[in-house]
Amino acid sequence: MSARFDILAAQVSAWRTQFKRDGITALKPHPKGRPSKVKRTKKQIRQLANKSEVEQLKEELAKKNQELYNTKLERDLLKKSLSLFGPSKPGRKPK
Repeated sequence: MSARFDILAAQVSAWRTQFKRDGITALKPHPKGRPSKVKRTKKQIRQLANKSEVEQLKEELAKKNQELYNTKLERDLLKKSLSLFGPSKPGRKPK
Protein backbone atom coordinates (compact mmCIF):
# COMPACT_ATOMS: atom_id res chain seq x y z
CA MET A 1 0.00 0.00 0.00
CA SER A 2 2.77 2.45 0.86
CA ALA A 3 4.49 1.86 -2.50
CA ARG A 4 1.24 2.50 -4.34
CA PHE A 5 0.87 6.01 -2.86
CA ASP A 6 4.63 6.69 -2.57
CA ILE A 7 4.55 6.95 1.23
CA LEU A 8 7.09 5.49 3.62
CA ALA A 9 6.02 2.26 5.31
CA ALA A 10 7.00 3.70 8.70
CA GLN A 11 4.52 6.56 8.20
CA VAL A 12 1.69 4.12 7.42
CA SER A 13 2.64 2.09 10.49
CA ALA A 14 2.55 5.22 12.66
CA TRP A 15 -0.88 6.15 11.29
CA ARG A 16 -2.23 2.66 11.98
CA THR A 17 -0.90 2.76 15.54
CA GLN A 18 -2.47 6.17 16.17
CA PHE A 19 -5.77 5.00 14.68
CA LYS A 20 -5.86 1.88 16.84
CA ARG A 21 -5.02 3.88 19.97
CA ASP A 22 -7.16 7.05 19.53
CA GLY A 23 -9.56 6.35 16.67
CA ILE A 24 -10.33 8.63 13.74
CA THR A 25 -9.73 11.83 15.76
CA ALA A 26 -6.00 11.04 15.89
CA LEU A 27 -5.79 11.26 12.09
CA LYS A 28 -7.54 14.61 11.78
CA PRO A 29 -5.40 17.76 11.46
CA HIS A 30 -4.43 19.46 14.69
CA PRO A 31 -2.45 22.62 15.51
CA LYS A 32 1.30 22.22 15.51
CA GLY A 33 4.10 24.24 16.99
CA ARG A 34 4.56 26.05 20.22
CA PRO A 35 1.61 28.13 21.43
CA SER A 36 2.17 31.86 21.58
CA LYS A 37 3.19 33.38 24.88
CA VAL A 38 1.04 36.47 24.40
CA LYS A 39 -1.66 36.36 27.00
CA ARG A 40 -4.83 38.34 26.52
CA THR A 41 -6.53 39.90 29.48
CA LYS A 42 -10.17 39.14 30.18
CA LYS A 43 -11.02 42.68 29.12
CA GLN A 44 -9.38 42.20 25.71
CA ILE A 45 -11.14 38.88 25.21
CA ARG A 46 -14.49 40.45 26.11
CA GLN A 47 -13.91 43.33 23.68
CA LEU A 48 -13.05 40.93 20.86
CA ALA A 49 -16.15 38.86 21.57
CA ASN A 50 -18.41 41.93 21.66
CA LYS A 51 -17.24 43.42 18.37
CA SER A 52 -19.28 42.53 15.39
CA GLU A 53 -17.69 41.18 12.26
CA VAL A 54 -18.33 44.46 10.44
CA GLU A 55 -16.47 46.43 13.11
CA GLN A 56 -13.55 44.01 12.97
CA LEU A 57 -13.40 44.33 9.18
CA LYS A 58 -13.52 48.13 9.42
CA GLU A 59 -10.60 48.11 11.85
CA GLU A 60 -8.66 45.75 9.62
CA LEU A 61 -9.33 47.96 6.59
CA ALA A 62 -8.16 51.07 8.47
CA LYS A 63 -4.96 49.27 9.50
CA LYS A 64 -4.29 48.15 5.91
CA ASN A 65 -4.92 51.67 4.60
CA GLN A 66 -2.42 53.06 7.12
CA GLU A 67 0.17 50.45 6.05
CA LEU A 68 -0.43 51.36 2.39
CA TYR A 69 -0.02 55.06 3.15
CA ASN A 70 3.24 54.42 5.02
CA THR A 71 4.55 52.27 2.18
CA LYS A 72 3.71 54.92 -0.42
CA LEU A 73 5.37 57.58 1.73
CA GLU A 74 8.52 55.45 2.04
CA ARG A 75 8.54 54.83 -1.72
CA ASP A 76 8.26 58.56 -2.42
CA LEU A 77 11.12 59.30 -0.03
CA LEU A 78 13.30 56.70 -1.72
CA LYS A 79 12.49 58.12 -5.15
CA LYS A 80 13.36 61.62 -3.97
CA SER A 81 16.64 60.54 -2.39
CA LEU A 82 17.54 58.62 -5.55
CA SER A 83 16.94 61.70 -7.69
CA LEU A 84 18.94 63.92 -5.33
CA PHE A 85 21.89 61.65 -4.54
CA GLY A 86 21.92 59.30 -7.53
CA PRO A 87 22.17 55.52 -7.44
CA SER A 88 23.99 53.99 -4.49
CA LYS A 89 26.18 51.77 -6.71
CA PRO A 90 29.01 53.63 -8.42
CA GLY A 91 29.31 53.30 -12.18
CA ARG A 92 32.21 51.68 -14.01
CA LYS A 93 35.61 53.13 -13.24
CA PRO A 94 37.65 54.37 -16.18
CA LYS A 95 40.88 52.49 -16.90
